Amino acid sequence: MEHISTIARILGSFFYYPLTHETNQQVCQMIADDSDEQEGSLFAELLQAVEADGAEDLAMDFQQLFEGCEVMPAPPWGSVYLDREQVIFGETTVDYRHFLAEKAMSLDTGMREPEDQFGLMLMAMSKLAETNDNESIKVLLSVHLLPWAPRYLELMQKNAKTQSYQLLGAMAQQWLAFITEELAVSAVEKKVYF
Repeated sequence: MEHISTIARILGSFFYYPLTHETNQQVCQMIADDSDEQEGSLFAELLQAVEADGAEDLAMDFQQLFEGCEVMPAPPWGSVYLDREQVIFGETTVDYRHFLAEKAMSLDTGMREPEDQFGLMLMAMSKLAETNDNESIKVLLSVHLLPWAPRYLELMQKNAKTQSYQLLGAMAQQWLAFITEELAVSAVEKKVYF
């Protein structure tokens, strides 16, 4: 479970904060320093892409992918994909909020934002893995994340302007496939509207 916790925490941070954010710069430095370890080798290509893309292009890509201006090509919130009205804070967000409450988890980022943001969901998975709560991880994956994540990651990779965010989407896709196989879990069938 430790590897699930570590990778989910790293990916969660990369999907929640800009790659140029101080938190992620520290994570990148730690990964680079531990390049002999498995996590370091997993992320080596991403670290090279981050350096090659540069801070300005990464910041612009993050802004269009995660914050949006007028149109977001790949919204990072589950309810946009799973609710008929394609809104944030939709019914599926409320369901996920109840799931977190049952696990005595709250995600207070200091901002009014939906908990079903992809990166935040990976961070929640990391917390569950720290307590070896396999069954809750399976529910988080099958009910709350997997029904929409493949579509989201596909759109993210397609619309990312930098190699870094394209790679990040592909890495998350591969890692989720690995974890679902390892835990023998599959997505609950839900209609994807976006």
